Amino acid sequence: MRMAMVVNGLLGALLLATANATQAVTLWAAALLMLNHAAGHAVTLVGLGRRPDWHARLSMLQGAALAAAALALVVTAGRSIAVMAIPDVPLASLALLLAVGVTVATATLLFAGRRGTLTLRAIWLCSRKDVLPLGAGLVGLGASWLLLDGAPDALAGAGVAAFLLPAAWGLLRGGVGGQRVRN
Repeated sequence: MRMAMVVNGLLGALLLATANATQAVTLWAAALLMLNHAAGHAVTLVGLGRRPDWHARLSMLQGAALAAAALALVVTAGRSIAVMAIPDVPLASLALLLAVGVTVATATLLFAGRRGTLTLRAIWLCSRKDVLPLGAGLVGLGASWLLLDGAPDALAGAGVAAFLLPAAWGLLRGGVGGQRVRN
């Protein structure tokens, strides 16, 4: 779990730095996705062996931070469309392709330690929640390149951010439910 936290954290930091350089909304969304995974692993690691209410409180904090970041990303996407900003598509696409490669490689390595045979279906099942949003980002960047307009990139980024809102809500509800059970 520590290794997954470190890999997701480093990949999220790389995507965040590249997003700041390219102004690609899809990269900000991909960075938020990876940093959310790293935060989830961190919350689990910190919550192990501690009082049960720590995990619930940290989950609520993670959910609140994720919801705020996702909503800020949707607003940023709207502002990007309003000012007609075009991202640096080639560099942003390379960063997303690297993220897809790291995600698939990580899923392959994580699955290799389990029982059973390693198949393409098993790798797909382990990595689809990350590969699909990253693929949507690649489609958005490709459409931005073809249309010479930043709107598809911004819309794909807003879609990935909206994809994260139910997860944030689940973290918030789970933390509140955990607090009620304890009291």
